[in-house]
Amino acid sequence: MQYLSRLIIALLFISNAYAEGIGKGGDEFRNTAAEYQMKAEKYSGKGKSDIAAMYARLAEIKLDAAAKADEGEWDAIDWSEYHEIEGKIAKLKTKADKK
Repeated sequence: MQYLSRLIIALLFISNAYAEGIGKGGDEFRNTAAEYQMKAEKYSGKGKSDIAAMYARLAEIKLDAAAKADEGEWDAIDWSEYHEIEGKIAKLKTKADKK
């Protein structure tokens, strides 16, 4: 439920920003975060809480990056944890596909 509320807030923010024509530097990161939050809900519903938690964390990282991008602090964005989690998700999905 927590993921759903975050998704709704993110989508409302994005749609409001576009409606007002005030897009910011981090808008694409927010769009991706919303996608990750939907994936987290999907995997949570399938009983894959490990993958769901990782997608939720990716969404958090993207939202943090969006805030920094909005302020023009592009160099302050650290993608190391993001890439680590992406690798873990890929491995888990590959194992699931083999079963």
